[in-house]
Amino acid sequence: MYFIVSLLILVSFCIENVQGKLPGLLYPSESPTRERKDLSGIWNFRTCPYDDQNKGFNEKWYQKPLEQTGPVIPMPVPSSFNDITQESFIRDYFGWVWYDFEFFVPERYRSNSLRHVLYFGSAQYSVMVWLNGVHVINHSIGHLPFAVEVTSNIKYGLLNRVTVALSNRLTLETVPQASIQRFNDSSMYPAGFFEVTYPFDFMNYAGIDRPVYLYSTPVTYIEDITLTTDIEDKTIGVINYDVDYGSSNNETPTCYVQVYNKNRTLVIEAKGLKGTIKIDNVKLWWPNLMDPEPGYLYTMKITLNSSRGQDVYYQSVGIRTVSWTNTTFLINDKPFYFRGFGKHEDYDIRGKGVDIPTIVKDFNLIKWLGANSFRTSHYPYADEIMDRTDENGIVVIDESPACTLGTFGDELLENHRQAMAEMIRRDKNRPSVVMWSLANEPRSAEPKAKEYFRNVTSYTREIDPTGRPLTIVLSTSLDTDHAVIRFNSFFRFPLNKWQK
Repeated sequence: MYFIVSLLILVSFCIENVQGKLPGLLYPSESPTRERKDLSGIWNFRTCPYDDQNKGFNEKWYQKPLEQTGPVIPMPVPSSFNDITQESFIRDYFGWVWYDFEFFVPERYRSNSLRHVLYFGSAQYSVMVWLNGVHVINHSIGHLPFAVEVTSNIKYGLLNRVTVALSNRLTLETVPQASIQRFNDSSMYPAGFFEVTYPFDFMNYAGIDRPVYLYSTPVTYIEDITLTTDIEDKTIGVINYDVDYGSSNNETPTCYVQVYNKNRTLVIEAKGLKGTIKIDNVKLWWPNLMDPEPGYLYTMKITLNSSRGQDVYYQSVGIRTVSWTNTTFLINDKPFYFRGFGKHEDYDIRGKGVDIPTIVKDFNLIKWLGANSFRTSHYPYADEIMDRTDENGIVVIDESPACTLGTFGDELLENHRQAMAEMIRRDKNRPSVVMWSLANEPRSAEPKAKEYFRNVTSYTREIDPTGRPLTIVLSTSLDTDHAVIRFNSFFRFPLNKWQK
């Protein structure tokens, strides 16, 4: 890819300290105490000129509707922007793009007992967000959610506007990477000309690829839930739970937990922010084809009571164990053989944008083929996909966006660690997820790679509350021990004589 650009604006996108525990970020599900306003739809969209990438920032496009500062085109959200138009310029665009969208917020949202959160399922890659002209959040890890409380920024009973500046510019410090070569010979190249090389083998789709919500919770609220499960005496299911809460005062709320089976019948109750629940004659979560009823899920109703009101959140839980020996991977103490795919989210027109009909069709195909698993090559997939894996008993190797890393600097390391932390935060309670994949086909023979991945590995083990095994996809010789070695077979490639 070839471009002529000016110097890009430099922005720090670190929003959270990866050295400590990340704040909770539950999926914005509705409940008796929580409401969700979907901001999906047709947004306004504009690219920046290649020779003036700072134009939107310098002219403060976020202070008024985009259509008042220049021409815009319609852009669906969620969707990648690349294939929506007939313009090769937009398909291959590399730099800053701008979105905005207007929506009403009812007057009834104005309440001392409510807080309001702006939630993005993901955006690729570096993002700055404004609400009504006020900057509210930055984020830089693609394929994972981010959110910010905007209670004080909302215009209640009036029209509100969310503005997003998004850059799909990848460098040697981002996850994933790209390399940029600049050409300074003015006799052969125009001023500012450079070439971008992507080391990965898929399209660099970009945009607001997953849903955007305005989400309301009580001011004392359930912030995070951490679950681990076990099995005792083959028939007793064990759920260890830990509920974190957020509050504007020092009061400690009371917590009640109710567990319902698939028929919505109450099975057991418990009290406390942290505890252990045991279910007799438990229905285990099994992978597809290992049980007549694969993907069995219980529902935990978690209720938080305080002097400022009540909050309720529903959390699915599949009770299963994961273990392994030197030769065998075990689910519920039975050998499990991975039969599946390394797939992608890409599809015609919408790129990596969430598309419910395609998701349902994909899972019909997976089961029709007799498969039981896939790897999220080469990035974490949408919640809407991961929900189907839990419900259908499709086992997942959950992979970070660190694809085909070739250099191993300190800034890249921080971004890689941040990606692992955000992925684990989102998917830690999913029964379908049985491994964390640190990366895909890095240049692991490079001298700095060993210490780099030792750091990523130890950090991931430190922050993972569930103790899942770690794996990595390698394309060079294996000179160190790993918990799991995976072999990919590409049957679509013709076999050489020596391979037959």
